[in-house]
Amino acid sequence: MNYNVLTSSDWGVPLHPQSYPGHQHFRLNLYGDADLQWLHSLAQFARAGYLQLTIVVTSFLLLVRYLLQRSYAKITLPETNASTISVPFELCGQLFRAATSALMIVAAVQLGGKWANVATLVYAFFLGLMRLFNDLEWRHIALHHVNSVLVTALLVVVVGEVLPYADASHDQPLNPVMTSSIATLAAAVLVAASTPREWLPPSVDLDLSEKIPTREPSPEETCSWIGYYVTYEWLTPLLLKGFRRQMTIEELPKLPWYDEPFVLLSRLLTARAKSSRSFTTILRYLKVELASMACFSITAYTVELLTPLAMYKLLGYIANPDGARIRPWAWIILLFIGPLSRSVAFQQYVFVGTRLLVRVKAALTQELYYKAMGSMELDDEVFEEIAASGNDKGKAKKLQATTASGRLANLMSADVDAVCYGKDIIMVAFGIPVGTVVVLIGLYNLMGWPALVGTAVILALTPLPLLISRKMMGFQREMKQIQDSRISAVSEYLTSIRAIKYFAWEEAIIEKIEAIRRGEQKKIWGLNILFVCLGQLTEWIPTLALLLMFGLHVLVRKEKLTAEIAFTSISLVRTLRRNLSMASGLSRYFTAALVSLKRLDRYFDNITPIIRHPNGPLKIKNASLRRHKKATFALKDISVDLVEGGLNVVTGASGSGKSTLLMGILGETLLEYGSVTCPKDVAYASQTPWLQNETIRENILFNSPFEKVRYDRVIEACGLAVDMNEFPERDETEVGENGTSLSGGQKSRVALARALYSKAPVILLDDIFSALDAKTSAALWREAFCGDLLRERTVVLVTQLPWVAPQADLTIVMENGQIKDLQQNIGVTRHTVTIDEVIVDEGNVDTTVEVAASHAAEANGTSPNGISHNGTLNGTNGTAANGHTKSAEDKRQDEVTQEALKTGQTARLQFFSYMRYFGSPFHALLAIVMSILSNASFVGTTLWLAVWVDAYDKDDAYDIGFYLGIYAAWTLGDTFFSGLTYICYERGGWYAARTLHSNFIRAIMYVPLSWFKTTPVGRIVNRFSRDMTSLDQNLVGMLRMTFENAIRLVFQSFAVSAVLPVFMLPVAACCVAGIIAGEIYTRTAVSVKRLVSSAQSPVFAHFADSLAGLPIIRARAGMPGTFGNQLADKLRVLERSLEAQFNCNRWVALRIDMMTTFVTVAAGAIAASKAGIVAAGIVGFSLSNATTLNTLIVVLVRAMNEVEVELQSYHRVKEYATVEPEEKSDEYKEQGAYSDDPYEALPKNWPSSGEIEFRNVTIKYDPEGPEILKNINLKFTAGQRVAVVGRTGSGKSTLMLSLLRFTNIVSGQILFDGVDITSFPRKRLREALTIIPQEAVLFNGDVDSNLDPTGKVPKEIVEKALEYCRGIASFQFHRNEGHANNADGNGSPDADSLGVALSTIVKAKGENFSHGQRQVLSLCRALVRKSKLMLLDEATASMDYETDQGIQEVLRKDLNEHGRDRTLVTIAHRLKTIIDYDLVVVMSAGSVLEVGSPKELYEAKGQFYDMMRHSGEFEDLEKFLNGTS
Repeated sequence: MNYNVLTSSDWGVPLHPQSYPGHQHFRLNLYGDADLQWLHSLAQFARAGYLQLTIVVTSFLLLVRYLLQRSYAKITLPETNASTISVPFELCGQLFRAATSALMIVAAVQLGGKWANVATLVYAFFLGLMRLFNDLEWRHIALHHVNSVLVTALLVVVVGEVLPYADASHDQPLNPVMTSSIATLAAAVLVAASTPREWLPPSVDLDLSEKIPTREPSPEETCSWIGYYVTYEWLTPLLLKGFRRQMTIEELPKLPWYDEPFVLLSRLLTARAKSSRSFTTILRYLKVELASMACFSITAYTVELLTPLAMYKLLGYIANPDGARIRPWAWIILLFIGPLSRSVAFQQYVFVGTRLLVRVKAALTQELYYKAMGSMELDDEVFEEIAASGNDKGKAKKLQATTASGRLANLMSADVDAVCYGKDIIMVAFGIPVGTVVVLIGLYNLMGWPALVGTAVILALTPLPLLISRKMMGFQREMKQIQDSRISAVSEYLTSIRAIKYFAWEEAIIEKIEAIRRGEQKKIWGLNILFVCLGQLTEWIPTLALLLMFGLHVLVRKEKLTAEIAFTSISLVRTLRRNLSMASGLSRYFTAALVSLKRLDRYFDNITPIIRHPNGPLKIKNASLRRHKKATFALKDISVDLVEGGLNVVTGASGSGKSTLLMGILGETLLEYGSVTCPKDVAYASQTPWLQNETIRENILFNSPFEKVRYDRVIEACGLAVDMNEFPERDETEVGENGTSLSGGQKSRVALARALYSKAPVILLDDIFSALDAKTSAALWREAFCGDLLRERTVVLVTQLPWVAPQADLTIVMENGQIKDLQQNIGVTRHTVTIDEVIVDEGNVDTTVEVAASHAAEANGTSPNGISHNGTLNGTNGTAANGHTKSAEDKRQDEVTQEALKTGQTARLQFFSYMRYFGSPFHALLAIVMSILSNASFVGTTLWLAVWVDAYDKDDAYDIGFYLGIYAAWTLGDTFFSGLTYICYERGGWYAARTLHSNFIRAIMYVPLSWFKTTPVGRIVNRFSRDMTSLDQNLVGMLRMTFENAIRLVFQSFAVSAVLPVFMLPVAACCVAGIIAGEIYTRTAVSVKRLVSSAQSPVFAHFADSLAGLPIIRARAGMPGTFGNQLADKLRVLERSLEAQFNCNRWVALRIDMMTTFVTVAAGAIAASKAGIVAAGIVGFSLSNATTLNTLIVVLVRAMNEVEVELQSYHRVKEYATVEPEEKSDEYKEQGAYSDDPYEALPKNWPSSGEIEFRNVTIKYDPEGPEILKNINLKFTAGQRVAVVGRTGSGKSTLMLSLLRFTNIVSGQILFDGVDITSFPRKRLREALTIIPQEAVLFNGDVDSNLDPTGKVPKEIVEKALEYCRGIASFQFHRNEGHANNADGNGSPDADSLGVALSTIVKAKGENFSHGQRQVLSLCRALVRKSKLMLLDEATASMDYETDQGIQEVLRKDLNEHGRDRTLVTIAHRLKTIIDYDLVVVMSAGSVLEVGSPKELYEAKGQFYDMMRHSGEFEDLEKFLNGTS
């Protein structure tokens, strides 16, 4: 619900009672007091018995139809305790029904003619007895009929017996027995309304029954009717609990069965089958909810006008009590019924609307998820069309490219949310028009034809707001497009944050995101200006009409402007203005919803369903396979009959199409012609390992049952048993997002273990050996491939290892998208490769640079797994302090609770902190001053009207133009200052959002890498999307309302107390009660809001996680359904928290509305008691302000609560915007040896060479932890090529990371070109060197932006670096193809005849390039930087030998060209890569074991010689070394 609109100063205000002195023109025929014969006729009809007979017959016929048509074809869950009859309530109900029946019989005997009433009550009594028999469903239906009969009977009896007494002339006494009967009947109705409902277990279709957990019902399913519709009492325990302490997700009310995710999805899909468009689908899906909302909104907007009518008549009675024809208690009762019924109806409208929101969100999210799960990834062009839905194609702008996951995540979040918040079109379409018509009728009865003229003006000017709304729709669409780009960019860059820090690209990335954000904020400001124009126009149009009506009334008709006409007219026009303002405000959400519905339809229309290959043996025949329609690369004429139950090896140069072949087997490519058959269940391990953000065990099991023997065998085969010793939680260790807790090799082996543990008959393995050293690869080969784990299972293995292919049953050699050679060797016996028994270095101090960098998390005293160094869990309830690490038992709910608790409490006055971001204290002060002026003009308008009216009584109103002119000035001033106030606040909020976003992205980019260990990217993206949206659109509006209503409360309090002080008593009581209710609500609402914000992240994360691993998930039989179930589990938690949040709003709103109603009744009673004593005008003025005052309290309490709730978003953004950076800006300024500028501490030409020296260096990750490297003494001279080798865990990567300062140097010095690297900022150091990591990271954009994201390097240098790389083997195919820019099939045409050019498009993660090609581009990036020191971390591990040689040749050429002042340091598993290097450093257990040239170490017959012997290439290596001797 858009409270920014609904809770304006006129929200829910009864038509302002200034207008109620006894004016006789304002009449509705029903209440005209000239002739009360209608009243007695109505009572006579009620006593005639026709209505009673109709009630009984209708109930009886409906029951008969139910019994005859009752369906038994559905499953009903077992009856529970909640389904049993509540004995105390049932006894009371039976007693009261019996008593009222008996008393009515006595009254019928005494008075006669009441037998119809007797029949109705006796029918209800016996039906109540009969419901005690038979089954639960009958009890449920019968109880509905009993209660319905009782309620309608009470209404008929009251109309027939009590209504005539409203006539002041009717003095016949009411029979005591009849009075008693009515009282007991009312008591019976009250008991029925207060009785807890018996829970009827859900009757659902057979296919859904298994998916709904059998459990106890939610409180809303068993609460009483009065609790459900009026008091929301079932939420009181939750509110009291939240008032006392922080809430957890388990303490929220359970989810009702009809809101179960699978039930909602089933309903949506049923509707989708009947409708092609999303709009009509939602209408069908929610037809009951939408119809209910329409009825409630019409009721609310109609009954709210009972209050001004009652007040008008009451003031007429006060002016002339002796001439009144109707007793005043009738109007006081109407004063009670009007506001209360309006409040109940409106709150039910909001209740159903928020429930609709939850249902749309849950169902559409699941539908999008299942569509994505069953469809091929869309082309970029389609997503661009989706983003620009509705735009003129000629106006389409080139924006930041978006990732597939980013686009879909935005559809799932922002667009689904926009559809949800378009729900209030129901109010605009039904409630507001009906309320407006009634207001116009009232105006005509008041003023005659001038009211028609005013109405014509309103209708004539109405198109102006519509034109603005259309303009807003275009802005909204463009803003969505830019928002897509921003969220995609943030998500992509944060996922690759390690690479950004390696290259010191923080500033370049910040500027890219800020540029997108500037475009987004430009659209937001345009929307704000249009919204101001729309709001002021909708307020100004009715004001102009009112001025015109007043002018015509006094100048043309020559009538007096009496108090009753003036105040009633202004009240009705204010209501009209409020209605139009709400309509225009809500249209903003409706236009956004239409845009999002179009985007969803474009997505659904363009998806291509995955077509599964026929089930059968793995065979490809004459097939042409292409990644997507526009891909230029394709596999052509592929025919191969893979060996069933054997090992099939696919080899070939990088970019030859090996991975595309596997994708083709999985059905992830387009089959242009030919045929493929494949078993339905396939286990797939991708080249870049995909792991879930779960424990190691859960990743390996992959939702399969746990079998200990098989599991232990797989762990042993994949060499993970030793790795488990690294982790205190062993296989219960969280792998982190994207497997950040594990090294590259560990990730590959966990992914392989997942495939091996499965029982799939076919296993596809894409280059799983690339991240492993020779010994680990050999051990894996021995245990996994030479053992029994793969027996009788068809294996397709892509690999570059030369010793694997001879042991395969079938070897496939790929070249340029075709099969170059097929070598069959069926039945070959696979043998082990000779290795030592010790696979991992006994020190095991690190693995690769990737995991070594992540170990820095321990610097805060916490390991990557959330375990402190004393071995105990941090945080509460056995979960990590960050709320993210979770055990296998308590995953989702605990994760949500822990993140919510971690955000802490929001300070009550934190909005002062927020306003400091408005730009300056002057701006914040100006906004408050404008609020004061706006409210002063609002109150001044009414005050001047009172002066004008009073002038008639004093015969001073001769100069009508004078009074009318000043009144016009006041009203226009009100509109003017209101607009300026809005602009001041929106400008401040816009500036605050800009500043916070800038601080946010800057802080995130400069935090240590260890921070990302404990903070999932999904959580950060959630704050960049949802919380920033709150700052952009919601918070400042709530803040403005708080200030405006607080100031108006002060103004009107003075007005009330100055005229009639006794009115302050009920007002004060309402204030106290409102503050208490508001405080209870606020504490709970803030806590629940935290849970809601935290519950969003797991849904985001699961969505993104699944999209990243789609081929792996879809390959396994039944796995998409399992992942769908997991999404439903997360949505269940989100729905539960959302419903609790919305329902808490209803609880406080209804209670404060009830207080307002009681105060209004009290004010009416006080006014009636002053009849004949105080002038009606004075009473009306004070009563008007008192009633408005109470509503202001309601709005103020709600606005304050909403501000505190929305401040959660500010708190969450600011929390991350103020995290501790990796190093402070003044960290190096205190050293006396250097100037204030740390950059001036270095020679201008530093570094002039790549010389590196380690002097007695000892390294730790944690200052208090163990020593990782011990007393390292090394020196690499400029121009040398240095190889660092050693077994896994020997300390190689830690040595590399120390050069980048990702570790703690606890003693000694590392000198780079003669300067201690700890004496100047890390950024300066990282800019001076270059690392080529094991996994190449490419970003969305083109090749140019990837090679030089900063844009500072001259283009000729970038082009030259690319030219160097064009000769490498994996790029040869581009030259041969001419214009294909992707050898693995994702490319798009390029104009450059040489293939890869600077303008060649690069998709997210470089997915339109093969793995080898990405690494070559990573090499180009290193060449562009021209660093004096270059680090390679197993960068060529996944290359074929030709590509590896090509890269080494380029590096040699580059070193030789630049005066050999560059130093190259390489970590390599493949000894053939580094056998010609100048220097080899052999490491073991964190120490240097051997140093020397390869020839020297070979001759020394030490550790290096041993590694050569077991490399599988000993003869080639020995021959090379001997040949150089």
